[in-house]
Amino acid sequence: MPWCPSSAAPPRLAHTYPKHSHISLPFLQDCECFSHSNRCSYIEVLNTVICVSCKHNTRGQHCQLCKLGYYRNASAELDDENVCIDCNCNPFGSDTDRCNGTGYCKCKEGTTGAKCHECLQGYLWDNGCKSRVCDNELLRCQNGGVCVNNIRCQCPPAYTGLLCEKPRCENEPGGCGGSDSGQASLRPPAPILLLLLFVLGPVFLMEICWVTIL
Repeated sequence: MPWCPSSAAPPRLAHTYPKHSHISLPFLQDCECFSHSNRCSYIEVLNTVICVSCKHNTRGQHCQLCKLGYYRNASAELDDENVCIDCNCNPFGSDTDRCNGTGYCKCKEGTTGAKCHECLQGYLWDNGCKSRVCDNELLRCQNGGVCVNNIRCQCPPAYTGLLCEKPRCENEPGGCGGSDSGQASLRPPAPILLLLLFVLGPVFLMEICWVTIL
């Protein structure tokens, strides 16, 4: 039988019997569980027999399928205790603990390998594969940032961004010119402008008049 998942649930109306029951019932000859169970249930509505409490990580009507998170051992017979193998998907690199029929897990972005335990080029392992952000050669952290394990820039307090390229005050109320920005305003205060106008104003006026006379 094919080894594939099944979501079908048996009806509740059933009678359970030991595989080698002393009761003479014709349907017990169909109690084939491949040595993974010794009990079967007869479902009257469907007139069929299913195995109960399958062992060795098996499931299905005849214990012929593997539990989710396990896959079929191609080198083992169906009645072998080791017929189902743990998928053993890496919890950080895989999307799920399940695998396909050959044991390959479904990997997250940047991750590869049968168990999703390796990184593609351009990614580095850090509890999963993270994209390479900096390398102190071509991808340098800016504004005094420090490259940490090639996966992030540790920025000075006044900067943020992937490469520490943004002043942190840009995200603060009032922007980088606000009183809460933590950075000096690029525009001089109004009283200073008035003082400069008062002191230098007559000088500019005299120069203009002198040019006019000439």
